[in-house]
This record gives sequence, structure tokens and C-alpha cells, in this order.
Amino acid sequence: MTITWREHEHEEEDLIALHDPATVNALRNYGLLNFFRISSMRQQINLLQYWLDAWDLTSQAFQIRGKSIPLTMEDIYFLTGLSRRGAPVSLLGPSHGGDSVRDYVRRHYREGSQPGKDGKIIIRDVTDRSLRTILFTIGRMAGSASVHAANRSYMQYALECLELKVFNWCDAVLSMIKEQLTKVKSGRLKNFGYGSILVAFALERVPMM
Repeated sequence: MTITWREHEHEEEDLIALHDPATVNALRNYGLLNFFRISSMRQQINLLQYWLDAWDLTSQAFQIRGKSIPLTMEDIYFLTGLSRRGAPVSLLGPSHGGDSVRDYVRRHYREGSQPGKDGKIIIRDVTDRSLRTILFTIGRMAGSASVHAANRSYMQYALECLELKVFNWCDAVLSMIKEQLTKVKSGRLKNFGYGSILVAFALERVPMM
């Protein structure tokens, strides 16, 4: 199966955000700035495929030349700078509590906007730049294939970020990377949303690469 490397597809929006002091300060306050500043990496499909093939479903670790190389929360912290303390986060599945998508749209969308056909939040229609940037960033942390849309739980987390709630993003991202690795290896997923992180991990942990 051909693997696609899809991530960080809103560079123009990111560039504008990085030149907006209020948005940069917001990202810093929420512990997301270092991750947000990770630049897009030139796609290296062959190296990505090598590591995807090395993922062992049983041990949930990479098997390289007879050695087991686990991906740990410390690796995610080192590579992304995301918080490894705070409230737990689930980037997979529905959220508990919070408002409905239509309520979020009514309060945070441009006038006259509607939810997406799949019931998701169209991020570009969110009026507040800081909130919009956080939503893009959460989607990227989730390795989402729908990079321009957010589900209800992402909006809930983003609004709680605005209230300076601290989240353990490292654990959440680690869980999502392992989930996608397992799905790709078992043929249930063709898009891998963490190519840059995985290649950076490979270059850091296996210097010969």
C-alpha cells in the first residue's frame, strides 16, 4: 500500500500567526509554541516507509537490525517541546461535556457560516486568530487527515487552553503516533500524519541514518 505523508498544509496561515504578537504569546502561554514552530520537513517517503515497516505490532516498538527501539514520551517531549504534565487529553474519539458544534459555530464563527457537511468545525471560519491557530495546532498534534476541520473535542480543548488549563500533550501525541503506526502497518490507514516527527526521531536515535 502506498503511504502518503500529509501534514502542516496551512503554511500561509501559520506565517501570519507567527507575525501576530498576540497569537505568539497565546501559543507560548498554552505550551504550544515550540511545537507550532516545528518547520515542515521535505518528504522522505523511503525513510518513512523503512520505519513504518520496522514497527512491530506486538511489542509496539521499532525492530531495527535485531534491536528494539521504543518510542517514548521523553522522545516526544524532546522532539516537540510539548507539555508532559497536566490534564490528560484524548485526541481520538468524542469528548465528554462541552457545547454542541452548532453552539460553537454560533459563538465563534463568522456571521452566516455553517458547520461542515460532516458536522465538523471549519477552522478558517473561526473569527479569533488565536483560537483558530490553536485549532490548527491541535489537529496537527492529532495527525489529522482533515487538516482544515476540527471536531467538537478539539474546540473544547482549545477553549480550555484559552483559560490557561495545562494539558499533557506528550502522552496524547505518543498515543496517536502509535495508533497510526499500528493502523498503517496493518493496512487500515494510508495517510501518516507524523512524518516529520518520525523522521526526526529516526535521525536522532539512529545516527547512521
